[in-house]
Amino acid sequence: MESFLSRRLAESHESEGEGIIDVSDGDFRQRILSADLPALVDFWASWCSPCMALEPIIRRVATKHRGEMIFARLNVDKDKSIPASYFVMSIPTMIVFSGGGERERIVGLTSEEEIERIIIPYISA
Repeated sequence: MESFLSRRLAESHESEGEGIIDVSDGDFRQRILSADLPALVDFWASWCSPCMALEPIIRRVATKHRGEMIFARLNVDKDKSIPASYFVMSIPTMIVFSGGGERERIVGLTSEEEIERIIIPYISA
């Protein structure tokens, strides 16, 4: 059974105006791999406590870098093909995509500073 918090977090991501978009197996190639901007994709699930703890951190980074990078999330319970194709074995996993390919990977709960350190070279490129 889904918790109240996970339902509220899922509902909050319905609005792309918040800087984080939801992607799926069906639109991943178009929205991420074919994008002109680099992208940070968060692979997550509603039952994952570290994923829920990471969500406000990613939101802050996305707000700070809006327009410089795409920030997206993919629910591994709903869409399984893309996570399998990138060998996502544990969550949370964040992958930086640029130029149509994977460039960096962060596995596990991490700090805002570490995410910034990893994405800045792709924003500046």
